[in-house]
Amino acid sequence: MNIIQSIILGIIQGITEFFPVSSSGHMVILPYLFSWDYQPLYFTVTVHFATLASVVTIFYRDIYEILKALVLGIFKRDWRNTNNFRLGIFLIVATIPAAIVGFLLDDYVENLFSEPLIVAVCLIITALFLVSGEFRGRRIEATRNLQLEYTPEIKKSPVNSDKEAEEKLTGKIDLNDISAGNEDHKNNKDDKAGKVNFNLFIALITGIGQAVAILPGISRSGTTISFARFFGISRDEAVRFSFLLSVPIIFGSFILELFRSSDVIFSGGLEVVQGLIAAFISSYLAGLFAIKFIVKIVKRRNLNVFAIYCTCLAVVVFVFYIINRFM
Repeated sequence: MNIIQSIILGIIQGITEFFPVSSSGHMVILPYLFSWDYQPLYFTVTVHFATLASVVTIFYRDIYEILKALVLGIFKRDWRNTNNFRLGIFLIVATIPAAIVGFLLDDYVENLFSEPLIVAVCLIITALFLVSGEFRGRRIEATRNLQLEYTPEIKKSPVNSDKEAEEKLTGKIDLNDISAGNEDHKNNKDDKAGKVNFNLFIALITGIGQAVAILPGISRSGTTISFARFFGISRDEAVRFSFLLSVPIIFGSFILELFRSSDVIFSGGLEVVQGLIAAFISSYLAGLFAIKFIVKIVKRRNLNVFAIYCTCLAVVVFVFYIINRFM
């Protein structure tokens, strides 16, 4: 593998890790279509670590606040009532399924990274996840809106109404009023995370979605977003949770593979190290772009366009395979 191939694969990884189109699937399909050598797992983990660096760069404040709430929550009861502490617990719970599956099936799954037909089938499954999750999520949102429409409005005082109107004009969001039923908690230390609508069950199911995404062609972000959307979690909140959820699992995979492949990496000479560095940089920069793009687009559009893309890519792989096999 030369430097150009490393850069191209790094860019593809950085973009597709956060677009719900399966980065692992693209890392199989691209070499297949262009007759490149399949990349060793340590290369894949390296570019995954680059995308992890992208997440940390953009969400470092959120990550810091979550970690702080978790640590302080061990010693102080007040911190256990904050959204960041709860969010941290949800992320831990959601990480467990993928950690177990990855540890038990790592060797088996690695063999699938040379099977483009399996990837094509999994891409179609990803498309089905995206469409069904969006359909279900929109139905739940429509039901909620209907219920709110027929809920009697509480009369507000002129002071509160004026204040609310001012906040709408200035774009101010009150992040202190986020723990309904917790009026006695005077010093709510909730931060910029806003209201968290997840519960332990939804977090666990979302984590199972991440575990399923260990298969090449099943999008990790697409599956986790779709599984959360299936329970009515808002699109932007599901995307944010999916990005934060990628941090522990990618970090753990990187450490494990670095330990396994350190001899291969450093015995491969300067060319191998240069290729990994080039891939890391290109993947990191592409990841920054992809995160900012997807965060903006989910506020205006659903993710069905990515389902169409996954289906079209799967068809291309099927056609390419038939042509090579029978013609």
